[in-house]
Amino acid sequence: MKKPLLSLLSATFLLATAVSVAQPTLTATGMNPVIGNTFTLNTSSTYFAPGSAGANQTWNFATNTGPAGTAAPYVTVSSTPNGSSFPNANVAVNNGGGIYSYQKTSSTAFQNYGNVSSGGVIMSFSNPEDFLRFPFTYNNTYSDPWAVNFVNGGYTFYRTGHTVVTADAYGTLITPAGTFTNVTRIHFHQIYQDSAYVGIPYVITYDNDEYLWYKDGTHSSLAATFTFTNSLSATPSQSSFYLSAGIAGVNDIDQSLSAYNVYPNPAVNNITLGFTLTENKTVETTIYNAIGQQVQTGSTVDAIQGENTLTLDVSTLPEGIYFAQIMVEGNLAGTKRFVVTR
Repeated sequence: MKKPLLSLLSATFLLATAVSVAQPTLTATGMNPVIGNTFTLNTSSTYFAPGSAGANQTWNFATNTGPAGTAAPYVTVSSTPNGSSFPNANVAVNNGGGIYSYQKTSSTAFQNYGNVSSGGVIMSFSNPEDFLRFPFTYNNTYSDPWAVNFVNGGYTFYRTGHTVVTADAYGTLITPAGTFTNVTRIHFHQIYQDSAYVGIPYVITYDNDEYLWYKDGTHSSLAATFTFTNSLSATPSQSSFYLSAGIAGVNDIDQSLSAYNVYPNPAVNNITLGFTLTENKTVETTIYNAIGQQVQTGSTVDAIQGENTLTLDVSTLPEGIYFAQIMVEGNLAGTKRFVVTR
């Protein structure tokens, strides 16, 4: 999936409540990204090994902190500069710097239909790559062949490969952003080659061995670690990433809330958080900017069962995109995107 495609991400912070967890299942409704989702990945300061496979695992990467990358919003295909080159895609992600990824969501799979590089190289897949198939649970596996041609430097390159995807573990994941239960680990092993004629035959092979941690309902991976090798270099490249705290899908709410809205949007001086609880709970609010930095912490309140409203002063915040997060009894229950304008 490589780094640009790892912007498949959202966050739900839960405390582990038991040593043994139920075997989770990844579903299309819970995993497919939607227009408006925005995710930010932090690059871990050190590579973290994927750890053990199997049931009821615990992976602790809490000390692997690192800087946040660029916020990556999911947008309509038609709103992108090269959307017409991807007629089968129904969602695109803006990775910044002119880099876009084009994907298709459906009830059976989340697929990669191509990418556009910062230099304008268009890679439109003739046979798409399946990132995930649904439903997907522990010990499920599949092998998916794919192909794409592209022109770079005046030469046509033919890229063919296959990806083996296996749900090889489940359990509890701990990152610098929080603790996540009922997480499924995906082993994503991608082998492919580029071939071209550049005056002489040219062939280069690649091996991308990646592990990703997913929680159904978050629409993205929570962390990823990969080892990447190619036939031109004897030294593998290793990197690890985790979802930035506070950046989540705009529609993500868990069972702690039955409804959550932010208004007015855009806002000038104040925003109101409207939410409905199924029982009396302690609620805390936090506001993050577009790169995952905490810019405001609201007061903790004892909210009642039923409808509640909280008004927050945002008059001192610069114009831009923000995320209003609600914590219920110490667990993330919902995050909403809003805009401050003057």
